[in-house]
Amino acid sequence: MLETSKDLLNLVIAFCILWFTVFLCWMLFYFASILKKVNEVMGKMTGTLDAVTQFFTKAKEKLDSFGSSLSVILGLSQRIFDKVVDKKKKATRSKTKK
Repeated sequence: MLETSKDLLNLVIAFCILWFTVFLCWMLFYFASILKKVNEVMGKMTGTLDAVTQFFTKAKEKLDSFGSSLSVILGLSQRIFDKVVDKKKKATRSKTKK
């Protein structure tokens, strides 16, 4: 079987190549599992960022609608205030004339 030292060298080289191949397969498997976990984390992160973006978009829309409603309410209250002031002025003038 082992007639010369070259045969022993070839056997050792074959054994080393076998272990190197096993190591490469193991390393490739763990690299793939790491990439899978990174992909899952990125998916969760994307979902979270989408939820945050939707939250701020809805908050902005509500503030915009509140701002437009507030301007309408302020306009109406200004008109009411002006009418009350005019009515008081008229009432004061009519009292001073008597």
